[in-house]
Amino acid sequence: MNINFKKIFKHKTKGLTLAEVLVTLALTSIVITLSYSTLNYTQKLFYNYKKQNQFINEYTDFNKRMRYESLKANTISMQSENTFLINRDSIQTSLQFFPKVILMSRKDNCDTFHIEAKNIKMEYEIINNPQWTNKLVKLLVFETEFTKQKFNFIFHKIYDASVKFELDKEE
Repeated sequence: MNINFKKIFKHKTKGLTLAEVLVTLALTSIVITLSYSTLNYTQKLFYNYKKQNQFINEYTDFNKRMRYESLKANTISMQSENTFLINRDSIQTSLQFFPKVILMSRKDNCDTFHIEAKNIKMEYEIINNPQWTNKLVKLLVFETEFTKQKFNFIFHKIYDASVKFELDKEE
């Protein structure tokens, strides 16, 4: 069996010219550059979305917790400029405002809310007992912001007359 390789490979194999290879490389580099910049932009969007989602979740959770505490609390008193005590029957919760976070602690548990409280304003319940003057918090208002959007927080506690009476007669 004699195979004639000349007949089989009679046609010439064509290759790419240098110009075709250069054009292909240029187009490929343009596509890679555009896709890389799009990837960076997409990553930045996802990062910003994640931060926004975290802020909204923490703000909403803090709002819910404070509404619950205002309903269940007997008294909310100011301990220092940035510390408040929320007293219930046998449970005492501490609320502390720091420059970048708010801490809410009870017994061995401490929750950290990454919320920056600005322009904190308070109103106090009028109590005749000097021990409680400007300590029983009726209204707590502050603002926070996320990417130049301002969010207001309002905490309001309505005290029963019996609570005010008990605090007035305390010595």
